[in-house]
Amino acid sequence: MTQRYHTIIFALATIMWMGLLEAPSTSQTVPRVLYVTHSAGFAHAVLPSSEEVLLTLGHSDNTFRIDITRDATILTSDVLSRYDVVVFYTTGELPLNPQQQKDFLAFIRSGGGFVGIHSATDTFYDWAAYGELLGGYFDNHPWRQDVTVKVESPDHPVTKHLGGGFQISDEIYQFKSWTRENVNVLLSLDISSVDIDSPLVRRTDNDFALAWTKSYGAGRVFYTALGHEEAVWRDDRFQRLVANGILWAAGTPKETRHEWQPLFDGQTTQGWRGYNRDTIPDGWQAINGTLTRVSQAGDILTTAKYENFELSFEWRLESGGNSGIFFRVSEEGAVIWHSGPEFQLLHNAGHRDGNDPITSAGSNYAVNPPIADVTRPIGTWNTSRLIVNQGQVEHWMNGFHLLSYEINSPDWQERVNTSKFVDLPLYGRTPLGHIGIQDHGDPVSFRNVMIRTIN
Repeated sequence: MTQRYHTIIFALATIMWMGLLEAPSTSQTVPRVLYVTHSAGFAHAVLPSSEEVLLTLGHSDNTFRIDITRDATILTSDVLSRYDVVVFYTTGELPLNPQQQKDFLAFIRSGGGFVGIHSATDTFYDWAAYGELLGGYFDNHPWRQDVTVKVESPDHPVTKHLGGGFQISDEIYQFKSWTRENVNVLLSLDISSVDIDSPLVRRTDNDFALAWTKSYGAGRVFYTALGHEEAVWRDDRFQRLVANGILWAAGTPKETRHEWQPLFDGQTTQGWRGYNRDTIPDGWQAINGTLTRVSQAGDILTTAKYENFELSFEWRLESGGNSGIFFRVSEEGAVIWHSGPEFQLLHNAGHRDGNDPITSAGSNYAVNPPIADVTRPIGTWNTSRLIVNQGQVEHWMNGFHLLSYEINSPDWQERVNTSKFVDLPLYGRTPLGHIGIQDHGDPVSFRNVMIRTIN
């Protein structure tokens, strides 16, 4: 898993060097997209490549802002409210409870966009409303070969780049509980290019749609059956098809739903001070647009306190470096970590803490491990987000959802009880607290530190 993610992150590092990744702005002019690649059934080998492609497409032209999760359980109404479009490349019965299913449909019905790729139709067979939303279900794949695709809607915004037809080599689906009357077909199979007498063919009408759109309340739905093969994801035509589908499903992006405010102005250390001090230590300085630890200084924290918030920041370490972001910090403790849980920042390959996921980069230090190592090469900038809302906490890094936990839940308490924090009565217990940065004795820099409060 780690090796696959490093392939993706290396590609993103290249984008970063080109200066194309941006921090959150105070106005939202492009859609925010959540890509869900949770495999509750068959796991497609192409998923990591698909994640790489969508991250690159979204960021390189600032077409959309994309986050990725392999954990569908995060799909709550609060999470969905951050996005304009949700994209599924999924399989099986995803672990959404009845309330989450209701909220998911409500999100789309009220104007959200939904995009399904390939095996999104091989998902939620036991949830009939999902099949109605998407337009049909997978019913085997009679062909995996070169085929001719007919473009039935050459003037549609999603398919206008494809002309009248094209050839491609991919796994070709057929569908059940599907009818042309319920969708707007964009692409379909030219049956003259396949053996229509294959014993796997079950449709008697010889109608094999490969992409379509439909409405769902005020929401827009786009689906493409293509996308099984690695070569397809590397094909510019398919990439444009998916990107166009996402933008079409988004409609008009939501305007400035959340106001971002800088926690670091890029020029001064205003708004920060030392832990249990009135001023910031000289070892923390504003240098060339970064907040940097330049010498022994001690931990620092925001002068303001925060309860429910989304924090976005970029960070960079040197070889073997270690630091962290704390939240819910109370100065009643002897040191900052006596009260504040930590979003670990680490050079995994150069530090002993990187040998154990529970203390590696992106972890809730010593309590919750991340799903994978998604750090970029040492010396380059990583982007991270920390979201805290009514005790629900999420860690994100370089576009990937790393972990979620609920403070004071039985699982959280059990984990704390087996950690170094078991005898600390303040740990995580202060709903309204400071945000802190750790001085672990290593050089570390931060930039584009932004926050928005959550009502």
